[in-house]
Amino acid sequence: MVAALPGIRIGATLAMEADDPALGADSYKCRIEDFKDERLWLTWPAKRGQAVKLQLDDSVSLALAQTAPNGQPEATLYLDSIVVDRLVPTPQNPVPQVVVRVVAAGRQAPRGSYRLPVRMPLTDAAVRVSSYGTTSWNPIVAYIHDISAGGLGITSDAEVAQGLKMRVRFPVPAGSGEMSVTVEVMNVTDVSPGERLSKYKLGVKFDDATQQQRERMARAIHRAQLENRRRDQVAGKIDRSDETVEAS
Repeated sequence: MVAALPGIRIGATLAMEADDPALGADSYKCRIEDFKDERLWLTWPAKRGQAVKLQLDDSVSLALAQTAPNGQPEATLYLDSIVVDRLVPTPQNPVPQVVVRVVAAGRQAPRGSYRLPVRMPLTDAAVRVSSYGTTSWNPIVAYIHDISAGGLGITSDAEVAQGLKMRVRFPVPAGSGEMSVTVEVMNVTDVSPGERLSKYKLGVKFDDATQQQRERMARAIHRAQLENRRRDQVAGKIDRSDETVEAS
């Protein structure tokens, strides 16, 4: 029942992530017009006056930002949904709507503190080095060992000093394309002290990521969490009674 989910109310604004053949994959604003059981009636999203193309059985991801009574960001509610109906405007209801069925829901802290364990190479990585008034970018080889909406855990053969900036490009989890951002190195750990070939773990935070990029990352991590849990359920590794992400 979506009515039991926090923040669900008529008039609430959601961000819908959908893939339009013409407009591309993006996040679009929509509003809750009604809800019942596991279904939401939403205003049809549009961009620059052009309606987003949505077909029956399309999968869409919805995000509802939540705030505490003091106005501070509290959590984001993520809803994995399927398009089940499309309502054209009528004299009685002139607003075009799309009806979705919520199949899974989850919440994530605003700073994206959950770190998703992964192992994938950075498509591109370079460290900014300043010397005698000039700046250069020195490429390094590294891979990601965990990822969150606020930063990355990176393993590299090269030691990078805390406070330096890096330029990185990497695949977003759950098949959501790539992202290019500048990051700041927050901590460095030598994980192979005394060995001939050293390896370093770097904790980096996103420095110039836009809010849209952070939300995109958070949605991708949420989808990856769901996929991991479903895979574990199929393998019998976890019990459904212990599931924290609910499915209708």
